[in-house]
Amino acid sequence: MPKIEMDDTIAAIATPIGEGGIAVIRVSGPGAFEAVQLFFRSLESGKIADSPANTIRWGKFVGPSGQVVDQVLLSVFRAPHSYTGQDVAEISCHGGLAVTKRILNLLLEKGVRSAEPGEFTRRAFLNGKLDLTQAEAVLDLIRAKSGRSLDIAVRQLTGALSRPLKVLKDELLQLLAHLEASIDFPEEDLAADEHENLQRRISSVQEKLRSLIAGFERNLLTREGVLVTIAGKPNVGKSSLFNALLERDRALVSEIPHTTRDHLEEALEVQGFYIRLRDTAGLISTPEHPLDKLGMERTLLAILESHVVLFVVDGAAGLDEADRNVFRKIPKEKRVIVLMNKADLPMKVEEEALGILTGSREWIRISSKTREGFKELERRIAGFLEQETSEEGEQITRVRHKVAAEAALEALRRAESSFQKKMSFEFVTVDLRAALDALKELTGETYSEDILDVIFSEFCIGK
Repeated sequence: MPKIEMDDTIAAIATPIGEGGIAVIRVSGPGAFEAVQLFFRSLESGKIADSPANTIRWGKFVGPSGQVVDQVLLSVFRAPHSYTGQDVAEISCHGGLAVTKRILNLLLEKGVRSAEPGEFTRRAFLNGKLDLTQAEAVLDLIRAKSGRSLDIAVRQLTGALSRPLKVLKDELLQLLAHLEASIDFPEEDLAADEHENLQRRISSVQEKLRSLIAGFERNLLTREGVLVTIAGKPNVGKSSLFNALLERDRALVSEIPHTTRDHLEEALEVQGFYIRLRDTAGLISTPEHPLDKLGMERTLLAILESHVVLFVVDGAAGLDEADRNVFRKIPKEKRVIVLMNKADLPMKVEEEALGILTGSREWIRISSKTREGFKELERRIAGFLEQETSEEGEQITRVRHKVAAEAALEALRRAESSFQKKMSFEFVTVDLRAALDALKELTGETYSEDILDVIFSEFCIGK
């Protein structure tokens, strides 16, 4: 990313490119109002720069020769009370490729610079409107694929992660101040109870960091999606179930065995959770065709990668050795939901035999044709996620967060060890400062341009 100049006035289309009811061109910087003034005509008197903050004006956007480009609404946000902390003008025009590009190009021709990806949010961070975890939450909010991941992003954007991190940093600062005072006045030894109190405070900060780090794994399931794989022998209705859950014909369905030879993956939302659903090739004991063998290898790999396996049997055909062979291939530690498919037909599967095979796991009678049992299946999948993500408290959302929190925790372990060994407090304070620096990197109080480049390059232009 080129060097960012905060004094530049930048502009970009802030809404998705294409046809739509409305589009927004965002302009930010010290010359935002003057740049837009060149093309904005309104019945209201007065310059844009004199408009009250947080107001909207109706007018026309015109070209150099006075020709009307579009009728627009102009929103005025004055520094420092704007998204970026600078003067911001937002031009709301009719959605369409030609009109938005024409308005943007007219501004660029007058010296406004085209914004880099994420540059508006980057300016918000650099101007103190957001800390770095909140800036990252903006991207998480845009990319949220389910109601649960949306909730996490909104909480983080509103500071629900920043606040506990501030508490931890304040606690470390107080510890540092206390120990440095002892270094400056060595004649005043710490009392035994005070020594124990400092030990408890260091341990308390460590425990809170461990909780945040543990939350990363739970949050990953919510953000990236739980992988749910449908497994069974050929022709038990796996692809029909896959299509029925998606509510569209995605997989090819046929009575001919081995129709599915490679797994398919699609996304859906189940009771607020993001699910990655996989349809797989049927498992058989001795594949005859090389493609069947490859398909089975991919099915076994998909099962290993999965968080939940839907083990499907044909309820209208009864259990056989092929079903038993499939179930034996599912690792014992996997979360398995047993499905007795084709409930719209007379059932031949003996419940006792199914219980013996699956270790008395609860089973669900389903029909891909009538959707019988689907609500129970969705409830069971969501129940698994509820258990995995039910712990209260804020969750760190990115690998960068986890690495910084782990660095802080390791520094605190060293500090605690030095403290317990009654080493000089200089050794303890060095590690406490290292822990504090790691948390400051997490929130962005200290940062490098390279880190900012990596973070904001993930953003779209216009945000």
